[in-house]
Amino acid sequence: MASLLPLISEILPMIMPASAQVMRADQLRPAAASTLDGPVVTRSAVIDKCDKMCASVLTIRPRSSSPVRHNSEQDAIIYATSGTGIFMVKEGVEADIQRYELSQGDFAWIPAWTEHRVQNDTDTDAVWIVFQSGPHPVGAILADWGGNEVSA
Repeated sequence: MASLLPLISEILPMIMPASAQVMRADQLRPAAASTLDGPVVTRSAVIDKCDKMCASVLTIRPRSSSPVRHNSEQDAIIYATSGTGIFMVKEGVEADIQRYELSQGDFAWIPAWTEHRVQNDTDTDAVWIVFQSGPHPVGAILADWGGNEVSA
């Protein structure tokens, strides 16, 4: 019986396929920890539609930055859709903080558990799409680089 499980998981999507959905920009809501007027706004776009990926829209307001955070066990991909922002990452306890400027059309990949933050030094919004490797975004806000988790 256990040998049938892999076969069933491959056949079931063909028999009972999921339906496609469209999420309209005007229907996106801010994530629980964010507000529409905050310095960094996260809006859920494609959440809990499948078990392997999700997408959110991240808006970094002018002259603002996010706290340091990590995405727990989820890898993430950022796609910069408009504006220019700074993606900062620290890949290990002894590592230096790396700064990368992301402009329209640029991508960045963030491995699971990697500390990072975003910043906008310009006078216009930077808008990025964030894809994470789970059904909904997870992660933690940290007090500082290498710091303890902050309660939300």
